[in-house]
Amino acid sequence: MTINTVSSKTLKAILKCLATTPEKLTPEDAATGLRAIINGEANDAQLAGFITALQLRGMGMRPDMLAALAAETQRHALVPKLEPSQTEMIVDIVGTGGDGWNTFNISTTSSLVAAAAGLQ
Repeated sequence: MTINTVSSKTLKAILKCLATTPEKLTPEDAATGLRAIINGEANDAQLAGFITALQLRGMGMRPDMLAALAAETQRHALVPKLEPSQTEMIVDIVGTGGDGWNTFNISTTSSLVAAAAGLQ
């Protein structure tokens, strides 16, 4: 079944495309799938299936897919409301807290040191 517009694609249709004809998946389709997940329209199995299928089908190696997924994530980002006194010294330490390889995680340690020094 061919679906002509992004808005008419459901997460179920996107998952089917990933499973059967991944070469036809567009960046807009990937963004639509992620949007459904972010909006709470996916169950746990669909969430796992979407992420797994993207990885297994090599979508993480396609810059256009990564850009579409990143842009969709940014559209849903929450911007913190900070008081003027809070904006003088704020530090953002990027990191996930672990890479699964049991290596030393410098970003986690850095956040603890920064907090101990009084940074927010």
